[in-house]
Amino acid sequence: MEMEILFHTIMTDPKGSKRNIAARFQNALNLHVLPPIGVFWDIENCQVPKGKSAIALVQNIREKFFKDHREAEFMCVCDINKESKVVIQELLFAQVTVVHISATSKNAADDKLKQCMKRFVDTHGAPATLLLISDDVNFASDLSDFRHRHNIRIILIHRGHAHPSLLTCAHEHYTFSTITQDLPVRSPVKSVDNRPCELIVSDLPINRKEGLIKNRLLKLSNNCGGKVVSINGSKAIIRFANADFASR
Repeated sequence: MEMEILFHTIMTDPKGSKRNIAARFQNALNLHVLPPIGVFWDIENCQVPKGKSAIALVQNIREKFFKDHREAEFMCVCDINKESKVVIQELLFAQVTVVHISATSKNAADDKLKQCMKRFVDTHGAPATLLLISDDVNFASDLSDFRHRHNIRIILIHRGHAHPSLLTCAHEHYTFSTITQDLPVRSPVKSVDNRPCELIVSDLPINRKEGLIKNRLLKLSNNCGGKVVSINGSKAIIRFANADFASR
């Protein structure tokens, strides 16, 4: 939707220079009316090619699909204990939100992605754009609802053999290989110490039930794979896969 400013008032500041208020106002207006775009990546389904740069892949997606949009969300969901630590690190460097979901059930990551997509649609509404990176047919009903009931623009990136019921939900669809074909090799990074790391939490309230404290600690640390090992009085020990996850 184009918006025109119909006045062209010229104002002179105390130093004598002229400023076109209409142009300045139009620029400011354009910055605020850009539709939001949210990227939701099923990284267990569409993985970063081995040895390739996840940072460059994220940049490719932004350059190809984010024109005339403002980034409202860029996230992936996975069990970080099963993904490459280097890939996870690069995604974080690229300002991608990495949501950890313990692989306790087959569709745990899919269910979390669906929840996040619904929240995005409820928050932003039309004319937002939702970009899903997956070819899991389980997302078809949600995408159809977003497109036909909420008027959300849908972009799908898939591995090349997505079910027709998923493809018909999208306004545009692309194969994952077209996004990854020219990726550079991953730059060498400092090796990650994969030894478990334990974090001591002190000054915990002693007048609360241990179960409540444990649940609160799990909620705070679960996104980085933390596990509450023990609670003793005002202290607790949380174990992480390595020091890098503990530092987050």
